[in-house]
Amino acid sequence: MKGRASTTAKAKVESATGPTRATKRLTRASSPRSRSSSAPSAPARELESVSTPKQARSERTLEQILAAAERLIVERGLRDVSIADVVREAGTSVGGFYGRFRDKDELLRALHERTQRDLRTELLALVDPERWKTARLDEIVRVCVDVLVRRSSERRRLMAAFLESVAASPDSWQTAIAFRRRLVDGVSALLLTKRAEMKHPDPPRAVRFAIDAALAIVDERAIFHAVPEADRLESGELAQELERLVLAYLGCR
Repeated sequence: MKGRASTTAKAKVESATGPTRATKRLTRASSPRSRSSSAPSAPARELESVSTPKQARSERTLEQILAAAERLIVERGLRDVSIADVVREAGTSVGGFYGRFRDKDELLRALHERTQRDLRTELLALVDPERWKTARLDEIVRVCVDVLVRRSSERRRLMAAFLESVAASPDSWQTAIAFRRRLVDGVSALLLTKRAEMKHPDPPRAVRFAIDAALAIVDERAIFHAVPEADRLESGELAQELERLVLAYLGCR
């Protein structure tokens, strides 16, 4: 059974480096500073929600628009960002914007797809069982939680805009559900390679429930991002509590 979980996880993720120094290396890779150099955003030409640019210059313009929109939404929130703001920040033209997007909703869909791809790449790159052979379950949980909390904290306003957008769009909702299912499947398969450390009577059910609970808490923070920080846990505290929650539910503490 343990071997089957390992095979399942391998089928879901990219190959990775050895496990000996995995925890220290991956913790460094999950820091905001390292992300910009080690985990660039998905190229615009790979996004299904945008027409493929036919020229390199056109692709650069698209990248500039997406990057500018993300910066502004993260800083201000979706409602306080206009198309004119995005164009000005990107250093392009209104015509350049409308040549690629019909409106702000279409722009947001492209940003959503790019962010999903980035997060999926970053998290699923962690879950190759080969790199975690000698690691304990708590080490794996700590790194996965750190990545989840760090990314959600950096882009809380952007996540709130995404949740609002997919709730009003059946197609986007189905895409978001499919993405989350792949994410949960990959992380579940990895955690189940360490089922011997779990005391819960039904490890497969417990793992999925614990992951769902962690994701729901992160979603709640995004939805209510305007609540004063004094009433909420800081990102580091949240990561610690989520780690305790997951490990305690699995019966590891």
